[in-house]
Parts: sequence; structure tokens; C-alpha cells
Amino acid sequence: MKERQAEHQEGWASRVGLILAVASGAIGLGNFLRFPGQAAQNGGGAFMVPYIISFLLLGIPVCLAEWTMGRMGGKHGHSTPFIFREYLKGFPLKLSGTIGVMIPVMIYVYYVFIESWCLAYAYYFLTSQMSLSATTQAGMTNEASSFFMNLTGASENGSSFHSPIIVFFLLCVLFNFLLVYRGLSKGLEAFAKIAMPLMGICATIILIRVLTIPGIEKGLAVMWNPDWTKLTEPKVWISAAGQIFFSLSTGFGIALVFSSFLKKKDDVVLSSLSSASLNEFAEVVFGGMITIPVAFLFLGMQATSYGTFGMGFIALPSVFGMMPGGNFFGGLWFLVLFLAAITSSVTMLQPGVLFLEEGFRIGRRKSSLLLFIFTLMLCLPIVYFNKDFAALDIADFYIGTIMIYILASIQIFIFVFKIGVDKGEKDANEGSLIPFPKLIKFILKYITPWFLLFIFVSFCYMNLPEYLDKMNPEVMGQLAENTGQNVEDARTKAIVARSVVFGLLLIYGFIYILVSKALGQKNDKVVT
Repeated sequence: MKERQAEHQEGWASRVGLILAVASGAIGLGNFLRFPGQAAQNGGGAFMVPYIISFLLLGIPVCLAEWTMGRMGGKHGHSTPFIFREYLKGFPLKLSGTIGVMIPVMIYVYYVFIESWCLAYAYYFLTSQMSLSATTQAGMTNEASSFFMNLTGASENGSSFHSPIIVFFLLCVLFNFLLVYRGLSKGLEAFAKIAMPLMGICATIILIRVLTIPGIEKGLAVMWNPDWTKLTEPKVWISAAGQIFFSLSTGFGIALVFSSFLKKKDDVVLSSLSSASLNEFAEVVFGGMITIPVAFLFLGMQATSYGTFGMGFIALPSVFGMMPGGNFFGGLWFLVLFLAAITSSVTMLQPGVLFLEEGFRIGRRKSSLLLFIFTLMLCLPIVYFNKDFAALDIADFYIGTIMIYILASIQIFIFVFKIGVDKGEKDANEGSLIPFPKLIKFILKYITPWFLLFIFVSFCYMNLPEYLDKMNPEVMGQLAENTGQNVEDARTKAIVARSVVFGLLLIYGFIYILVSKALGQKNDKVVT
């Protein structure tokens, strides 16, 4: 009974706390690792064109729509299926509600593993245990690469279970659920008020140090010598849109869930714009100005072949290993990454916990435990099949790009064609400190839905066959043979990719059944 009363009191202690909590959920590894990696692989500075356009035409409009829809649908509940009950019914409600529950939970499943890498690196740097002793740039990079591959178990499937990373992984899982167990105001909000300022201070120190590295202007020049030919590729545009959604946690359904606790007198316009602005500042200033210049300074154009993880866990450790006080600055940097990661991963768990609480009248203690068991079971295959990050990469593509894009599109089409932009604007303006921007209203009405649709159709037509081939052992084996690579490794990766996609379909079906039962659940009894 006490737990039920606590649920009724669940909410935010302050507006600043809400903004910091949502911003902390958005400011994560997507800013410091994923953004630099996406930019490096998609034309450098050229990537900023679709990125900025996507932010203006998709990011801000979806943010405003999500916060407004969350507050409007909050009277039905605080998890995605119940919020969507305000706008949908029947099969469309179950379909959309399932996606809304699945995305944050499944992103957490592989995100928490990467989070553990950050914690491990912070520990090894601060305790001076990084084994980087080479005196040349090439030697340092090779040592950093070997350390990373061995620590994360990326050299061979199953080797992560024999690496110290499994300890750091379990510590991260435990810390996440301790914060979730404490609830929104006492857990996430309280932690965000400490972690966000600390993250900003540490990141600023690192930025100043990076900008004083001799020759750093060569790395900065990458952003000012873009490959404009990349703009003709739909993949670059959907990558930019996907990065905006991933970075802002837009399309995750997280802001939708958090804003559902707001009352009519609470602001949504300024709050959503503030959280989005904080995120973009962290992404472009800290993520872009630290990781990209350093990676290209030390690795040259070869940096694009290292991908997201190589830039963050090979290039930067090499830099810290060669600079005075490198252990301190390296530890500080990876502490920033860990704080960014854990504030994000905690927010990813909240929608799942709230769904179990509302849908099946389960108290927070039991819902947290059930989600802990469920996600841990799904994490283990990702951790095990980690050779060349095969399972992690395919999960990130289908969940972190495609499904996010789909959910964001669903929310926009609901806001524009079901609610109506005029009605949405009127509702958003209630209690808001600033009016709903007229320009965003115009963009929402006439541009955003069709921009979303055009990019997605173009991507499916031109790039989807490539990703389908990645699940075909014969095709990938033949490709490996033609390029002189290991055929068996290529076929194994294809089998892993196929298994991950099949697993995601099974998980979707399982969550769909849960959502269907929850929406029909009328029993108010609470299990404590």
C-alpha cells in the first residue's frame, strides 16, 4: 500500500530538475562517441549540413511535439501505451505502444555494455594501469588498439566473459537499477543535479587541454574541408536524422514519458527547447571539438576506418598516453563518458518500469527486479557475441536508427494529422513561459512529416538491400573471399546478424503480447 502511495506521488521535484533529467538522458555516448563517429564516416564537415537541417526540421519539432503529447496524454498514464491511448486505439495503439516500450529497453541492453567500457577506462587511467608504453605514435595506437580489443572481448566471441570487463559490466547494471529503484525525483533527478554540472566541468577541462595540443588545427581542419559528394547519399541523411533522434533521445519515447507527469500549469515549450539546446551544445562543442580533431590529428584519414569505438577508445587513449599528466586527463575524460552514459541509461529503464507498474499493477520493487532479470538475459548474448562488435552493431542499427526513426515518425503523424498542429500549439502554450514558435508550427505543418517520409523511403530503396545482405552468410562469405578476408569470420558475423534480427522480432512479439494484456487490464490490485 505504501508503495502504491509512492507511485501516486511520483513526479519531478522542480522544473530545473526535469530539464536536467531529460537533458542528462539525451547527453550521453551519442554526443561524445556516436556523433564524432557518424561525422567522420559521412563526409566530416559535410555531415553538418544534413545534421543541422535535421535538427531544425526534425529535432526541435519532434521535441516540442513529444513534450506536448506527453503532457496531454498523461491523464491516461505515464507509459507509452497509455499515453498513446489519448490518440490511438485498437491495433495501431498496440503496435505503437509496443515500439515505445521496446526502444528504450533494447537500447539499454547494448548501451550498458559500452557504458562499462567507459567505467573500466576511467579506472585504469586513474589508477595508472593503462599499459601504453610505446614512444611512437604508431606504437601507441597499436597498444591502445590491443588493449581495447582485449578488454572488451572484441577479438573473439566469448572472450569478454574472461576479461575484467564483465566485472565493470555487472557494476554498471547494479548501479543503474539502484537509481531506478529510488524513483524519478530521489533517483534520476537527484543524480542528474550532481552528474550534469560535474560532467560539464570535466568536459571543459578536457576541451581546453585538447585545444592546446600542438598541431590540433590539422584535426580541426577536417570539419572545414568537407567531402560534399557525401550529400548525394540517402544513407548520410538518414544517419544525420538518426543521430539527431539518438542524441536528443527523441523517438525513444523518453521525453514523452517524462513530460506525462507535468500538469497544465507546467511549462513544456521552454523546457523542451532548453533540454534540446543543452544537448546540442554538449554534442557539437564537446563531442565535435574533442574527439574528431584528436582522432584525425593522430590517425589521419585512417580515423574513418576505426568507426565510432576506435575514435573514442583507441585514438583518445593514445593521445592521453603521449601527453604530460595523461593518466589524469584520460581518467577525467572517461569519467565524463561514464557520467554521460549512466545518466542516459537510467532514463532508458524508466519507461519499462512505468509500463510494468501501470500495465500490471506491480510495485516499483518488483517491476525493477523483473526488468533487471529481463534486460540482463538479453545483455549476455550481446556481451558474448562481441567479436568485431557484430551483435552490438546490428542491434544499434535496427533499434538505434530504424526503430527510433519509425517511432519519431509515428509521433509526428499523430501530432500533425490526429491532434492537429493548431490544437497542439494551443495546448503547449498553456503554462508555458514562451509561446510555441511560429516557425516550428509552420515546419511541423508543411515540412517535417514529408521530410521524414522522403528520407526513409529513399534510404529503404537505396541502402536497405546492403543491410539485408549482411544477414546472408553466402553473400558475406563470397564478398570476404573476393576481398581476401576470412570467409568463416564473415559467415559467422552474418549468422550473428541474422540471429540478432530474429531475436528482435521475437522480443517485439513478446512485448506486443504484454502491451495487449496491459491495455485490457482492469484489475487495480498492486503486488508489493
